[in-house]
Amino acid sequence: MTEVLNEAIADYEQKLFWQTVNEQIEQTQRENPEAWEDYLAERRLVLGRPSRARRTAPEWEGLITFPEERNDTDPR
Repeated sequence: MTEVLNEAIADYEQKLFWQTVNEQIEQTQRENPEAWEDYLAERRLVLGRPSRARRTAPEWEGLITFPEERNDTDPR
């Protein structure tokens, strides 16, 4: 019984943590969009652009054109 209770408490604490993080992110986006844009720019500098390998399964490679990769002559 104690183990079940400990798991429930741990689950609740984790849920509460992420709920707080999400609320703080939304608050920053709403109240300080400039700081949010700075954060996103810094994140892109640190992490770089996501590679296609992480975004596309190998069997789909070449079959999908992402919006940022499209040009006016590509019919896909």
